[in-house]
Amino acid sequence: MGLSYAREKLKGTSKTTGDFNLSNRFSLEIDGVMVAGVHSIEGIETETDIVEYKDGEDGVNRTRPGNHKPGKMVITKDWSNTLEWHNWRKKVLEGKTDRRSISIIFHNDAGEEVGRMNFYNAWPTKHVLPSFNAKNSAHASEQLHISWETHEIKL
Repeated sequence: MGLSYAREKLKGTSKTTGDFNLSNRFSLEIDGVMVAGVHSIEGIETETDIVEYKDGEDGVNRTRPGNHKPGKMVITKDWSNTLEWHNWRKKVLEGKTDRRSISIIFHNDAGEEVGRMNFYNAWPTKHVLPSFNAKNSAHASEQLHISWETHEIKL
């Protein structure tokens, strides 16, 4: 029983087409510009309020979807000699919300694009500057907390 046979059998039972994406093969674009030095993108989530109601006097609390909350994510990258994230956040602090599009691009082993997640109307809610520690030899890193309104997944 070879690997190709096992892969074909898995496809047949799980209806999976293609290979699974590795979490370490990705890149990030903001408004079509590649962002270098990204370590991680975490906390990608969406949420909807739960509205409780009663239907007549049957004594059962029922639920339905309420308002959709904006999506969130946290991007961590090497801190470098650029003020791009600082300036984007500064605009928000000045009351000039600058909404942008963000794409997380998935790559296969050969480095080719195999899919992407696109997030629209995104803006920074928080900018965490690096911590400094003389006993640590790691790169300084910064975080940008992002709020976004809509998204799509293209595979």
